[in-house]
Amino acid sequence: MSLSVVIPVYNEEKYLSKTLESLKNQTFRNFETLVVCNGCNDKSFQIAKKFTNKVYKLNEKNVSKAKNYGAKKAKNKSLIFLDADVLLENNVLEKVHETLLKDDYFGTVKGKGKGLKNYSYLKFKNLVNKFKPWSHGFVYCSKKTFFEANGFNENLLRGELRDFFSKIKGEYKRINAYVEPSDRRVKNWGISKLIKYWLFEKNKEDYEAIR
Repeated sequence: MSLSVVIPVYNEEKYLSKTLESLKNQTFRNFETLVVCNGCNDKSFQIAKKFTNKVYKLNEKNVSKAKNYGAKKAKNKSLIFLDADVLLENNVLEKVHETLLKDDYFGTVKGKGKGLKNYSYLKFKNLVNKFKPWSHGFVYCSKKTFFEANGFNENLLRGELRDFFSKIKGEYKRINAYVEPSDRRVKNWGISKLIKYWLFEKNKEDYEAIR
């Protein structure tokens, strides 16, 4: 089974190359990488082209449209949606592949990070997402279940993951593998604001970009 990794990007030149390097170092090699730059006006597109020839431009800044566009371009039957500022341990794709071979699961992985605030926040998220979907910037599913759920709601500029998880069919499974998301929001907002934001906010207003 092959995997397609879709990375939506909005002005992520500070983080993107490290994320793509972590993909390059995966033990599982049978995957394609698709980068969808939406509304970028920095060097993200040029950086992505150094790692993959499947780099696309959308004029509009809309993370849901970028994810859906990447899914439509993907050639493989299994999808991974990866944030542009998330680093993967080298066995993550291997673990996802093994899981999807067993059944039509969907879900995420565990998160880890440095710093007391970030460690505490990710520990809390790991506790929650053991039982219910809450992503660390990494979501996997089959292409079949993705399109049966009609993908991500393009009218939502935030809360699109929670909405997607509420629609998708299959069995949720948090995989025992780790990614390291950027800690920029934890540093900027603090833990309580961040938890409230991701658990409860879902509307048509754009999220605040932190670069």
